[in-house]
Amino acid sequence: MVYVLVRKLLAAVLTLFCATLILFVLTRLSPGDPVKVLLGRSAEVAMSDTAAYQQKADELRSQWGLDQSVTDQYLRWVTGLLKLDLGNSMHTGRPVSTEIAERLPATALLAVAALLLQLVLGLVFGALSAISAGKWSDHVIRWICVALASIPVFVIGLVFLLWFAVRLGVYEISSEASLSRLWLPAVTLGLIGAPQIIRVVRANMLAELGQLYVQSALARGLALRLIIRQVMRSTLLPVLTMASLSLAALISGAVVVESIFAWPGIGKYALDSILLKDYPVIQGYAFVMVTAVILINLLTEAVYSILDPRIRRKGVATSESTA
Repeated sequence: MVYVLVRKLLAAVLTLFCATLILFVLTRLSPGDPVKVLLGRSAEVAMSDTAAYQQKADELRSQWGLDQSVTDQYLRWVTGLLKLDLGNSMHTGRPVSTEIAERLPATALLAVAALLLQLVLGLVFGALSAISAGKWSDHVIRWICVALASIPVFVIGLVFLLWFAVRLGVYEISSEASLSRLWLPAVTLGLIGAPQIIRVVRANMLAELGQLYVQSALARGLALRLIIRQVMRSTLLPVLTMASLSLAALISGAVVVESIFAWPGIGKYALDSILLKDYPVIQGYAFVMVTAVILINLLTEAVYSILDPRIRRKGVATSESTA
């Protein structure tokens, strides 16, 4: 078991290293010049095409290390990561870690609320669809899932914002991370992610309901609710996988929803930084998100081992055979 844990940790470290390299290269290959964007936000833009403007641009490049080679810039960034230093924002001058830490609770709150809604919708309607397989209710649920999976998240977000905020006036348009503003972006993300969980629950429950032990229990007259409870237990593992993937996607990919609803999370912060070509913030945000996804996957595998002893025994057998 220790061997398996060490192997997974080494794989996670290697994945993180490869991610830093890819993130750095993609950031540098993106079009645009951060120095020109930075100067364009100040009075220096009036000195464009002059010696003074060029001198100021060279000073900024030297200040942020952009005049160094790409290899030196990468090594400098990785060295900072080893010291838990994500650098400073080019536009605010504040540490990136501080700015991310200020916005992370808002994103975490939104992600957890959306995930809980996804799980509730997925378990309830997935079980209902499986129990009524082939009936009209099953067809309606599946049609709704296909429709929700086909509509882009920004379309649903804009429609909800237009309807609830503009027409009904029951949603406040502001930039605060309050509970009164949480429900609409959470519902938007919850509806988008629920169809995947519904399909997983339905498919696994149908497979379990066709098992011999279920048919035997029904023949003996066992209560249907008890059978459904046992079948739902067997469905928890795949639902746990979907929940972990969904949580990682919600934390790292809620950029569009946060921007639409002006939710002050790290997704909106990252989008603003991309538009400003703020290299330290873009790299720091991406690094934190990759780390979060890796940690969530490791935690999911650990929970798997606890819930299903067969996985733990398989890992031990694999390590013994390798030795």
